[in-house]
Amino acid sequence: MDLDKVTLEIFSKLEQKWLYDCEGKKMWVLSIDGRETIGIVANIALFHLESQIQTKTSDFYARIVDFFDIIAGTGIGAFLTAILVTDDDADRPLFSAKDVEGGT
Repeated sequence: MDLDKVTLEIFSKLEQKWLYDCEGKKMWVLSIDGRETIGIVANIALFHLESQIQTKTSDFYARIVDFFDIIAGTGIGAFLTAILVTDDDADRPLFSAKDVEGGT
C-alpha cells in the first residue's frame, strides 16, 4: 500500500469522526507554525489577533478559541495551541494569548 493511499484513508477517517456535522458550514482553521524564530513571531501574532478580536467585539473575555473550529500547530506552534485550548473548570480557555505572549 503506498503512502498516499494510507494518508487519504487516515484523513478520511478523521473527517468522518470530527467533521461529520459540518456539511455546508465554513470551517475556521488556525494553523500555527513552529520553528524557533517563527514560533516567537507566531506568539506575537496570536497576541495581536486576540487583541483585535477583543477590540472588534468589545468583549475583553473573547479568546482566539471562540472564533476557530480547529486549531493546530507544529513544534512550538503545537505548544502554543495546547496552551490556548486548555480549559478551566468553567469550560473557558484557561490562558489568553496575552498570558502566552507575556503581556508585552
